[in-house]
Amino acid sequence: MVNVFIDGENVVPGGLVIDPGRTVDLERWIKNGNLSEGNKFKFIERTSAIEDGPRGIKLEDGLIRVEYQFEVPRPVINIPQWSSTTLTRGISGSIGDWASPMGATYSTNASLNSLNVTASGASFKNETGITVPGSKSTQSFQNVTVGALDPTVHNIVLKLVGDLGNNKPVTKPVTVKAKPKCITCNHQNKATAKFCSECGTALEIFA
Repeated sequence: MVNVFIDGENVVPGGLVIDPGRTVDLERWIKNGNLSEGNKFKFIERTSAIEDGPRGIKLEDGLIRVEYQFEVPRPVINIPQWSSTTLTRGISGSIGDWASPMGATYSTNASLNSLNVTASGASFKNETGITVPGSKSTQSFQNVTVGALDPTVHNIVLKLVGDLGNNKPVTKPVTVKAKPKCITCNHQNKATAKFCSECGTALEIFA
């Protein structure tokens, strides 16, 4: 069972059920229970007009948070000796590839096989962006049932940043944990920074 939060909003209320080893390309919101059509994800720059407007600034802007739980394996039932048949239904393997067209390209191997996030767009003046409704999508879903879930909830958090025009590919995920803190002033810097933007201390310390 996978729930996906973008800018703090669950874009798949109720979650997605993904079979082991399967791939799901998620390209749109599911709103008001509409399983047949909706708006695609579109990543845009968060401009000053947006920040000063009715939407404003949200704490989780630019973040994709993936929460997932595994189904508890169902017990094996041993049939009496007149039949050697056993009934079982369980989980083997891990969740397969999961993708959504969003803002830049990332990949990660933290418990999920992989998570790919891709989208195209114009260059940004600043790297801060948000996800808004885009063009129409006819991606369809259907209701299914799932058994009891393991109470352990796994999380992956990625940060989307806008392309500032350098056209450099993203080679590894930019997670919230990847933002280095300065050893001098404790300021948290951008993941790509080599020196603290607050005091100038080097962020890469050699022993």
